[in-house]
Amino acid sequence: MDYKTIFIVDPVKFERLQLAKFLKQESFTIMSFVSLANAFGKRTPIQCDLLIYVIRKGQTDLKALERVKKKDRSLHFILMVQHADQKVDLEPYREMGFENIFTAANNEKVREIAYGYLAPDGLQSRPETPHPLPLP
Repeated sequence: MDYKTIFIVDPVKFERLQLAKFLKQESFTIMSFVSLANAFGKRTPIQCDLLIYVIRKGQTDLKALERVKKKDRSLHFILMVQHADQKVDLEPYREMGFENIFTAANNEKVREIAYGYLAPDGLQSRPETPHPLPLP
């Protein structure tokens, strides 16, 4: 399995860092950003494999997702909602060409979807190395 890159876009710093720590894995590179403009600006030379976009009332720009999709058609999207009762209709996005878009209401669901897409065969296990000193 090659290294994969995950972009987390959330205007709230603490939540962004908490999600990054929750998804942390040896074969993933995780980068967090305040906005989509920062994530896909000219100063970000890294290609993204998965975008996790946290939807917050009054702080998110869903139109910016369309611009990102025009740049990279193979990108996978996870829209994370903050409240379980908050619903996002995915049909308009699928009609616009978003084939791989999902919603998640909590960190566990985000991790399940992310690992399912980025490591469908399972994550690599660490190689077992014997202890340098024999234990009695």
